[in-house]
Amino acid sequence: MAYYFTSGVIAVFTLAVTAILLLGTMAIAKAAFTMPGIAGVILTFGQAIDANVLIYERMREEFRRGNDLKTAVRLGYSKALSSIIDGNVTNFIVCLVLGSFGTAEVRGFAITMGVGVVATVFAALVGSRAVFDLGIHLGWRKTSMLPMAIPAIQRGLTWTVDWIRLRWVFVTISTVLVAVGMVMVFARGGKMLDTAFLGGTQVTIQFKPDPQTGRPMTLTRPRAQELAQSIGTSSPPGSLLRPLQAAEVSPVNPREDGITSDTFMIKTTVPDTGGAVLNALTAAFGEYVESKPPLAFDGSEASDWRAAPVYRILAGRLGDNIDQPSIGDNVSNRVGGLAVVLRNIRNAQTGERPTLGSLRERLEAMRSQPEFSDTLGRHRDIRVIEGSEDKVVTAVVIVQDPALSFLTSETRFDNEVADREWTMAVESLARSISPASVQSFSPAIAEKFKAQAIVATTLSFAAITLYIWFRFKSLRYSGAALIALVHDVLAVLGMLALCAWLYESPSISPLMVSLGILPFKIDLNMVAALLTVAGYSLNDKIIIMDRIRENKGKVPFASAAMINNAINQTVSRTLITSGTTVIASMTLTNGT
Repeated sequence: MAYYFTSGVIAVFTLAVTAILLLGTMAIAKAAFTMPGIAGVILTFGQAIDANVLIYERMREEFRRGNDLKTAVRLGYSKALSSIIDGNVTNFIVCLVLGSFGTAEVRGFAITMGVGVVATVFAALVGSRAVFDLGIHLGWRKTSMLPMAIPAIQRGLTWTVDWIRLRWVFVTISTVLVAVGMVMVFARGGKMLDTAFLGGTQVTIQFKPDPQTGRPMTLTRPRAQELAQSIGTSSPPGSLLRPLQAAEVSPVNPREDGITSDTFMIKTTVPDTGGAVLNALTAAFGEYVESKPPLAFDGSEASDWRAAPVYRILAGRLGDNIDQPSIGDNVSNRVGGLAVVLRNIRNAQTGERPTLGSLRERLEAMRSQPEFSDTLGRHRDIRVIEGSEDKVVTAVVIVQDPALSFLTSETRFDNEVADREWTMAVESLARSISPASVQSFSPAIAEKFKAQAIVATTLSFAAITLYIWFRFKSLRYSGAALIALVHDVLAVLGMLALCAWLYESPSISPLMVSLGILPFKIDLNMVAALLTVAGYSLNDKIIIMDRIRENKGKVPFASAAMINNAINQTVSRTLITSGTTVIASMTLTNGT
């Protein structure tokens, strides 16, 4: 808004339309956002911003030629159309390939990004154009932008650099950058890969509150690493837990010093066979974590909800639904829902009765886990029907999904509500609960992830090559886009390897920690981040190539002057789009 004034307000409106379309589609599909999926949202917003920037920069060119607002809008949208379509179609092709051949996490990125592509094109070409047309119809005749209001800015954005003459300078810089990066990558070797691609276990441990202060207890990263690695060093040679002596420990949301936290992520190549890794870590961090023992209740051993104390709510009185007529609680507003009865509930080890608050806490904690997060939108309640809130003998969990009732779809209700709610109740109550989440990857799964990543990347590059070849009628354009794309991704990989080396250097490690530099590894989330980088890179190259094609006209080959002009003419768009992306990245860095 500071740069484009009134047009900037319209751009923000367009971004809001994109977000609503994206979120609405995900809600209709009942799709849950993964971390890679959120990366897809960020790239979608970047694409949405870029579409508006392309249009506005074209409009500004028309204003400089002396055209009025109506003409500038018409020509701006017309000339930016091909760039917007090409940039989004290439990303959509990648989404189709990744959605077909990627892992579940990468598919989350692909689906979100694919929906975002469609939403972006609609919002930019239809939504914002409708606002401009409405304004012009109502008498809007003039608008301005910062470079038009301050001519010095316009002069600063009007470049005349001879990029072709300087090409060998930039080739040398790029070659050195990529070469050094690749040396760092090969030097680190398998250390660059996370457990998702090597196999092993990732455990995130959260500490309990301090009894005196009520605030979570904390440790420094070196002390947490010492405790975790002590498991391996104290284990006999040949023990399953022996490799824990090389466990990697990272603080999650650390304090200002960058190393103190109440939550740590611990990664090891040891498979969590029978919960061995989690149990060992829970014991090592014993004074800092609070483990909740398993609870027993009648029917808790049932693997099928049909053989469990799970009842459909057909009548307005609770007792009539659960075969206990004496209970008169009113549940008329939950007809069509479900009741899970926890009879004779007790501590499986001591026989002690739980409190209502502890039951609710365990159920809600499990509902918030990724595998059950799709149930968070359901109306739910837990009521004591025998005993008291301090000593619960029998309780009933009442659940209703506002979007799904057995009265309308019995089969779906059984599969998506009844079965899920019973499974969640057993997982949250009949299992020992520790304040830790575990992700385990077998070597076979890791190899499968590697293979899928290679196939998806190869097919994506091939599909992009074919599309650009088709659109630009020359293999030169395809080669140029792919070489630049590979260059950008390899440069980022090299930087990731360098970050790990700097983090592990004792002399400069404190400085790196203060800057937020971590020993980054290639995991599924990092794959999504690299895909986001690739998406931005590809879109940037498409914009420049579209301008080269426009400048070339019907001439068989683009001259050096045409290429120079194309790059210089798109500099302002590149700076603005990159700047808004950097702002979004800084916000994410400070807010996560």
